[in-house]
Amino acid sequence: MVAGCRLDSMLARLVGGLACAAGCGGVEGKPDQDVAQAAASAEAGDPPAAGPGAEPSTGAGTIVIALRRLPSTVDPFGELDPWGQRIVDDLVFEGLTRRAGDAAPFVEFDLADECRLSPAARDVWCHIRPGVLFHDGSAVTTEDVAWSLEFWLDPRRSSLRQRHGLHGLRRVELADGPPPSVPPRVGSVGRDPGRWVHLEFERPEPLALERIAAMKVVPRAKRRAQGTAFGRAPIGTGPMRVTAVESGHWLLADAETARRAPAVTSIRFELVGDGAAALVRARRGDVHVVAEVTPAHVVPELGKPGMAPRFRAFRLSPPRYDVLFYNLRRAPLGQARLRSALDAALPRVALAQARDPMPPQVSDVPLDVDAPSEIDIAGLHAAKAAADWGSHGLPAQPDPQRDEQGRAAAAEAFDALGWRMDRGARRRSDSALRIVLMWDAAPGVATTTARAVRDGWRRVGVNVPQVSASFAYLLGLMLRGEFDVALARLAMGSDDDVFAYFHSQGPFNISGVSDPEIDAAIEAGRLATTAAARRAAKLRMAERLRILRPVSVLHAPTEIMLVSRRVEGLEFVDALPRLDRMELSPAKDWP
Repeated sequence: MVAGCRLDSMLARLVGGLACAAGCGGVEGKPDQDVAQAAASAEAGDPPAAGPGAEPSTGAGTIVIALRRLPSTVDPFGELDPWGQRIVDDLVFEGLTRRAGDAAPFVEFDLADECRLSPAARDVWCHIRPGVLFHDGSAVTTEDVAWSLEFWLDPRRSSLRQRHGLHGLRRVELADGPPPSVPPRVGSVGRDPGRWVHLEFERPEPLALERIAAMKVVPRAKRRAQGTAFGRAPIGTGPMRVTAVESGHWLLADAETARRAPAVTSIRFELVGDGAAALVRARRGDVHVVAEVTPAHVVPELGKPGMAPRFRAFRLSPPRYDVLFYNLRRAPLGQARLRSALDAALPRVALAQARDPMPPQVSDVPLDVDAPSEIDIAGLHAAKAAADWGSHGLPAQPDPQRDEQGRAAAAEAFDALGWRMDRGARRRSDSALRIVLMWDAAPGVATTTARAVRDGWRRVGVNVPQVSASFAYLLGLMLRGEFDVALARLAMGSDDDVFAYFHSQGPFNISGVSDPEIDAAIEAGRLATTAAARRAAKLRMAERLRILRPVSVLHAPTEIMLVSRRVEGLEFVDALPRLDRMELSPAKDWP
């Protein structure tokens, strides 16, 4: 569905194909070497396996993060992987607002020193802060702001808008100030000709101040002239600037021109494709964050002596889901009980075993309802040989009997619905149960997943013909509701608003679900004034999605992150650390 490894580039990166293994986060090639072998090499003086151009880099105020894949770009207008998005949001660029806080409006002012939302929540006015400089020392002009925001209105940027929930953005213009109908706040700037920017939405958007945080401001001349090159030599106004981009590392340092300082002097992202080498370098103190601990090393390595005093480990659930969308507009898929039977028959254990040796997160709805959780490293060490997956905060391996039990439950449900097995097929009267699976025939994960779905349903008597074409073509069919079941990937932020995808009025409601309780939960989340109220609304929505089953989750990834105890200020956003809050305690304080 997606060429190469552009993660979920179609339909706002929220509906895309499965062309890349494990969400494009893994590394293909030779398997990791044994940790003992890597340690022996390190002790012998051999350089660590950290990829071309990557050198051990420690120093006062430098946090080193080991990644299995470096971002290809940090262009805020480009297709960003999760780490690229964090670098853009936290370090290099700023928008009019910045998402922050646990209470409404859930933002802080950034390049704007004031923003006002109209009573109808369709218009936003923001005053452009004076005296802001780009990393190259040039002043941020109103023309830079207007061009950066208008960039999102280009018809070719529909995917960019959809990815960040800005599909309803209709107009951007410089203004003299808000109209009298929008009352000023205490200390308001008031009229300031040409230094206010007005953004208009097609419909009421109570989350407008959060939405526009994604719209980063860049120097117009530099971004327009350099195009693709800008993504590897970016110029923004954020607290850090990119100082080096090599094949094996990215280095970001404190930007002297920035208004706000990061908590650490510099951050170095290193390509360390060998999981054993990453652990060895972490023990030596050369690496402070191992972004993804290799599954083979999790149980035996995290519980080793001396790990608990020096490291913390976290179980993360990135909000990326391989899913089946059911078309609720078509018979017999309009029946929730039949969709539940199809869901039960899915061979999830077989899918997990073929997909990734890391046990997947247990998720039956495509919503991130689990916060990052800390693994009990000391407990793993105390348990020694008894330690296993599923203990001390580690994810559990899927029950090998689950697929067989699911098929039995599905067969019973089909029988109860009148779809009896007859000559190897489910039939009711003279009709056979026929579900057309739509996908793009991409090699790799997509092919493996589609084949497993087809085989799983056929084993319970469902006839599963297939339709395949380019994802661009299939997407049009999905938006028009001309399909039975579609294989896709749903990728989003942990706290993203899902109005567009599951509300009855959502413009990308692929499944056609229309349920007053789901609508009410979504609307409650959009109007919530606290993080706790948002979570309560999300849990209500999740429960209703479980009952109605407009989608089936086939795979939801789990990642294990190792973090040195020298790293302070750790805060997770979308299952990754917030980069501008991290800082490094002195090495002398580290055991």
